[in-house]
Amino acid sequence: MLDSDNIAFIQSGVSISLAACGPDRLASMSRGMGCKVLDGGRRVGVFVKRSQSAELLENIRRSGKVANVFSLPSSNRTVQLKGVDAQVQPFDPADFSIVEAHAADFVAEVLPLGLPEEVVRTLFACAAEDLATVVYSPCAAFSQTPGPKAGEPLGGAR
Repeated sequence: MLDSDNIAFIQSGVSISLAACGPDRLASMSRGMGCKVLDGGRRVGVFVKRSQSAELLENIRRSGKVANVFSLPSSNRTVQLKGVDAQVQPFDPADFSIVEAHAADFVAEVLPLGLPEEVVRTLFACAAEDLATVVYSPCAAFSQTPGPKAGEPLGGAR
């Protein structure tokens, strides 16, 4: 479902949001601290802070459904992925380097836009013990970049 360009994009200095709905159909959402692509793009793992994501993680455990948005602030290029088989997994401390690299890439992305580095570093400050990994198989992928093609499936995906 994801081509090499989109795989590179979602692992770059993008803003990541992960959302799920509860039984009441109200959404819960958390900032992603980074992501990794697994199995050649067949699965995606997104890192979230447990301390800020209790409701989101519970909703994922309950339904397995997620919506995941990746947006590049400098261009507003945005990709949305959806999954129906999401699982909450323990964070592998070996992935902490991915979280650190993502924070550095995001800092480099937003500094030219005037966002102070200390603010961004505070947003991304975390300990490995506070992280969880949400893994899912994208079953739908869309361009959500503002403009006439917003909402169109990526690469013919439905």
